[in-house]
Amino acid sequence: MRKPTAWILSLIGSIAAASAADPLSEESAETAENPLQQVLQSETEEAGVSAVSRFEDAYVTLAVTPRYPRRALKKKIDGEITLSFDIAQHGRAENIEIAAEEPRRVFGTEAVDAMKYWAFSPARLASCGTSVQRASITMRFVHDAEQPVQLLPLVVNDVPQLPRPTENTTLQAYRQQQSAVMNTTGSFDPRNNVPTHRVQPEYPIKALDRRKEGMVAVSFMIEADGSVSDVEVVDTIAGYLFQRPTLSAIRQWEFEPRIRNGRPVRSPGCHEFIFHVDEYERSGQLARQRENANIRSFNPN
Repeated sequence: MRKPTAWILSLIGSIAAASAADPLSEESAETAENPLQQVLQSETEEAGVSAVSRFEDAYVTLAVTPRYPRRALKKKIDGEITLSFDIAQHGRAENIEIAAEEPRRVFGTEAVDAMKYWAFSPARLASCGTSVQRASITMRFVHDAEQPVQLLPLVVNDVPQLPRPTENTTLQAYRQQQSAVMNTTGSFDPRNNVPTHRVQPEYPIKALDRRKEGMVAVSFMIEADGSVSDVEVVDTIAGYLFQRPTLSAIRQWEFEPRIRNGRPVRSPGCHEFIFHVDEYERSGQLARQRENANIRSFNPN
């Protein structure tokens, strides 16, 4: 488990000092606390888990294969390169470095250029929000292979990551299974609630024009009827652009309520909205293709 960083310790100290000097009663202080944090504090303490610990490691959601350098392909040069990089809070590779390359100065340009277009599901925190995580990946170039460029598994914390489910039906079934476990055991996981109605936030035109990307993490409460209340922004990247459409969207979501003792009860929820320009553009192209496929011309003559 990672130790809290200096800024987290400093923040905790500042909050403690402010609380000691605050003349508010204990009752009013509890009322002002985030509902998600109330549940998190009690249940993670019982489980012995830190609220700032990593809940889930990052994994790949979109891989872009680099081109085989033309000169290397012509001279039949094979090789291997390992890139080391940070998976940022909004799921992009940053601070990309060449950790190893054999032979040197052959595949680096193409590999680094391709990595800039990769997309990741960033590391999630136990409470709510995302975290920067260092990772690496190795790419092999074999000129006469059926697949000339081969991508090895992503490595985070020195552990190769297995592929995750990509089909919506598989992922939905997985979430329903995890939700059933949560309802049975009472274990806390604010992300395993099953949505029955989603509204995707609009990508701001200003952000699209600037090719700006970001992330907004929100915590909320799911009422017994499945509606969303008490929405709060936990963390943001470029929040000045993405916060308003995110809040507008999440307030329209509906969920399967958590069941306790045979009855639906109020429960905490969390979701991180990742904004990637290319993903938005791909979804728009697919939507237009589906729309065009449904168009039928009619000539009365």
